[in-house]
Amino acid sequence: MVMLQYLWIDVVTVLVALSAVIYAYVRRKINTSALLGTLALGTGIVITLGLRYSYCGLLVLLAFFLFGNLVTKYKYEKKAALGVAESNRGMRDINNVLGNGLSPLIFAISFAISHNAIFLIAFSGSVATACSDTFSTEIGQADGRPRLITTLKRVPVGTNGGVSLPGIGAALLGSALISLVSLTFPLNMDMNKRTLFTICLVSGFMGSLADSVLGATLEDRNPFKLNKHHVNILATLFGGIIAISIAYLLI
Repeated sequence: MVMLQYLWIDVVTVLVALSAVIYAYVRRKINTSALLGTLALGTGIVITLGLRYSYCGLLVLLAFFLFGNLVTKYKYEKKAALGVAESNRGMRDINNVLGNGLSPLIFAISFAISHNAIFLIAFSGSVATACSDTFSTEIGQADGRPRLITTLKRVPVGTNGGVSLPGIGAALLGSALISLVSLTFPLNMDMNKRTLFTICLVSGFMGSLADSVLGATLEDRNPFKLNKHHVNILATLFGGIIAISIAYLLI
């Protein structure tokens, strides 16, 4: 009976998520490669997290998808005039999907193999990192006066590794939003909802800071020549690992 209930919840969540993705495609918020990549990612989450947890994973990813698209619109014309806005009116492609979705999928696969719920926390931490970084970038570039995170020297808007007070506040907001949605996970661990929220919030924010450090030190630099999507993958992995580390300290 319980599994049947999870099945119905999963079906409804899949239909809602699918509708949102198709709507975004029709409205040209994502291109064909992003559509296919998002569908593949969603399928992977359903398979790896199973009936009990897949609807939670989809809700977390859907929240990031919706929040990320909304915040991209924030003062878009100003960001476009500064030359830092997302190209094609913010339309996402497969690189965006991989940059933000590969790490959560890795943690979901890790959960499927180990059946250890700590990887569900890592999943949430990695998505919180992606949302935190997106909010930090989109709001910080529009309103902030950035300083390089490694030296604190003033840098032009759009400089890799630049951070600002509005961006830091936005990073906390983005992480908090995903942390709230992550509370849907029915974890059978010695951990209350407040602790889970705090772990996701901190790991997402720390992952966003790691993204800035990587941007300042490795992005578009020899010998690695990492682009922003590579940096996103590393940062979201870091956010998930931070979530695991904090959880192990607290349980």
